[in-house]
Amino acid sequence: MFAGVARRYDLLNRLLSLRRDVAWRRVLVAAAAAAPPGRVLDCATGTGDVVLAMAGDGHVGADFCLDMLALARRKSISRGRRVAWVAADALALPFRDGAFAAVTVAFGIRNFADLPRGLAELRRVLGPGGVVAILEFQRPPHPAVRLFSRLWGRLVVTPLGRALSDDGAAYAYLPASVEDFPDGRRLAAVLAEQGLEVIQSRQVSWGIAAVTVARRREVV
Repeated sequence: MFAGVARRYDLLNRLLSLRRDVAWRRVLVAAAAAAPPGRVLDCATGTGDVVLAMAGDGHVGADFCLDMLALARRKSISRGRRVAWVAADALALPFRDGAFAAVTVAFGIRNFADLPRGLAELRRVLGPGGVVAILEFQRPPHPAVRLFSRLWGRLVVTPLGRALSDDGAAYAYLPASVEDFPDGRRLAAVLAEQGLEVIQSRQVSWGIAAVTVARRREVV
């Protein structure tokens, strides 16, 4: 599915969010600053927008979609940035324990085949005091915004995705997956079960999306 949307992924992100996705990613990058100094892993990196928005070089972008990684690599070369692009499954990351100060995930955690297992992997690769910063769509808490979001998904996201991408089914899947994803307190509970304590949660664009930051909890 992800290979089918890679070619026009960035274009559709900008169109379907009215370019708000750029600002949301900036909020995510700023939130990741709660971590100690060190390397950052951007998991489910897609075309690399988050890791390329971070200061400094030497960070890692990981994704299992080779087509997405190829686009990310091209972007980093054109911008003169040094990023390690790694083909990896979020449920079995090929990194040692405690390898990173922070892990970011933008619009990817909703697609984890096994959410608890994926979160456990993110915690495993975090060093002491490390944080996971998550940007994800959610069901907006306000009824009017929630109605607008559903109509936008049905009347704009799905038709435009079908018209412009190589895999229109992916954009029919998007609104449905947002409805099914645990957000707010439920997400905090799942994070806590995997040893990650929420220290910050911020809604963006009237609650259409949210940035959640959780710190690795040390086992006593």
